[in-house]
Amino acid sequence: MMSVMSKQRFNLDDSGATFPPSEPRTPAYRHKLRLENHTAGPEWQDGAAQQWTERTPTGRTTVTCRCGLDTGAVPTNEARLVYEEHRNLIRDEITADLRF
Repeated sequence: MMSVMSKQRFNLDDSGATFPPSEPRTPAYRHKLRLENHTAGPEWQDGAAQQWTERTPTGRTTVTCRCGLDTGAVPTNEARLVYEEHRNLIRDEITADLRF
């Protein structure tokens, strides 16, 4: 015995819709703070061992965020300060949003 629900067909074609498409939504989170340390690439060492050497830090770091912040490669100490300041700004924005 076939149920009533199984006989119904749903048409997902909305080409005849009279309403305009919805506006694109902004991401739920405005920020996505990232800190990337730059390293020199591994090098092939010829000789008896013949192995890859480890990556070595260059002392340069990039700070990026979804809101548009991009420091480029700057000294690591400076990048850490920018990261901390932006993190504090994000915290203040979230706190202000929760008050209202």
